Amino acid sequence: MIDFEIAFVSICLVLFVSTLLIAFSFRKKKMGIDVYSGKGVIADSDEILRFVNGKNKKIVIQTCQEWYDGVVDEYKNDPSDWRQQVVTDFEGIDKISTKATIAEVRKALQSVIKVEGEVAKYGECYVEHADYLMELFNKLFEVCDLGLPYLTNVTAFGSARYNGWDVPLGVACFVFSSDDCFVKVLSEEGENLQKMIGHCNETEWTEMSY
Repeated sequence: MIDFEIAFVSICLVLFVSTLLIAFSFRKKKMGIDVYSGKGVIADSDEILRFVNGKNKKIVIQTCQEWYDGVVDEYKNDPSDWRQQVVTDFEGIDKISTKATIAEVRKALQSVIKVEGEVAKYGECYVEHADYLMELFNKLFEVCDLGLPYLTNVTAFGSARYNGWDVPLGVACFVFSSDDCFVKVLSEEGENLQKMIGHCNETEWTEMSY
């Protein structure tokens, strides 16, 4: 009789511990999903490339080629596969003719902006070499003395469900900090950005990570 009671208590204890472990595991998985919101002024690639004009075309071409030379030097110092891919993917801005038209310069810059992924209910998109693009375009804005706010991100959104209905989906989004564009009224940098891309609308979105 005592042996039966001990066995029964042992079984109950095992079941109790197992239930706790399952509950803890489920809770842990749930806690692994992080959702955060963001906001900023977004310009798509067509809008952002409006900065290229007849006055700055020459310095844009020169800066692109100098920046590309730096990318090639990085690869020579560290000949990894992913650096070789960067060299290949940005090759278009090294081949811009000094006699290129404004449209041709913009087309060359557009060619290095690549979005991967898919737009769907649960879709995910991303911009290839986003950090390099941010570095390149911030450099171009600087040498062209546009007085623009600092570019804080280059990203892409793939799902209205996850990212919100206000963001463009499946395209490269050049993001500027709202704090740089607004005080209580439109800042000087925000006004410059508005003149260039045609708006300075603040956008909000959410993102999830697992």
